[in-house]
Amino acid sequence: MRGARLFILAFASIAGCSAPSGPVPRVAESSIDAPRSNPSFRLNFPEREPVGDHLPGGGVTAVDVPAPPAAKPSGVVQTAAEIPLRKEPTFEDVLKLQKDVVARHPASDDEKLRLALLHAASGNLEESERVLSTVRSRANKLVPYVEFYLRRQLGDHKEAGKLLAKFADEERVVTGFVIDRAELVQRVRRFRDYTPAASDRLAPGGDVHLYVEPRNFALQRSGDKHTFHLRYEWKLIDDRGGEQAVPAWDRATADEKEDRITSNGATTEFYQSFHLPLPVNLATGHYRVRVTVTDVVAGKTDRATVPIYVMPVEKGR
Repeated sequence: MRGARLFILAFASIAGCSAPSGPVPRVAESSIDAPRSNPSFRLNFPEREPVGDHLPGGGVTAVDVPAPPAAKPSGVVQTAAEIPLRKEPTFEDVLKLQKDVVARHPASDDEKLRLALLHAASGNLEESERVLSTVRSRANKLVPYVEFYLRRQLGDHKEAGKLLAKFADEERVVTGFVIDRAELVQRVRRFRDYTPAASDRLAPGGDVHLYVEPRNFALQRSGDKHTFHLRYEWKLIDDRGGEQAVPAWDRATADEKEDRITSNGATTEFYQSFHLPLPVNLATGHYRVRVTVTDVVAGKTDRATVPIYVMPVEKGR
């Protein structure tokens, strides 16, 4: 009986569990507030990187991650810029620029002179002469030389000759009277046309042939006549600075020792040559022939020396 009661209880329990229950009461949707979306609230989740293949032992294949860029130091940022090539100015650009300068400074004689020189350099001689004629001051020493060049190039030889003579006069005043050349020669043909001596070696009793060229001597003018007066003197100096007597030189006449020449025009070029015999008993050694020229009109004197060597006398002579 006890066992039968347990069976009935078990059956009743199973029947109670399997019996259909009553209808489930439904909750009204309006009684629960549904969540509403808020557009201003958003969660951003980073994208998940794919996981590589798992290695034995729990390792994961390494993924190459680019290194972060190096931090730039604070301060001035270096920049690079390509500068366009500078155009080289042409002669025409320089000429145009100088014209503009003269237009802005019409009273400047120096700027006008520069413009005249540029025109002359370009071959525009007429325009250069026109610009030069507007230069009022002649204080710039370059002006007469530019004028001389233009006169000669344009064929005005008369005016060019006058300017050249003026230059020669100024040069004579500045330089003064000088002996321009004094040389031992073999032969003289004309002014600055001579054959130099092959050597300064002379035998005792030999001939000292000299070419002497004085310059910037004064002229004494009388009407169209021009006269210059030069006087000469020669001395033989040994290697110790002492004078050696040369009777033949001392006996030279006044006509041999001076020149007094009158010409119809101004004379600017002149030379003289001398044959000076050495003593036959002159000792061997180094000597100097000292030539003195005096400008009698101007009262000025200049000297020059010519070295010679007197050779020993050969035996048997």
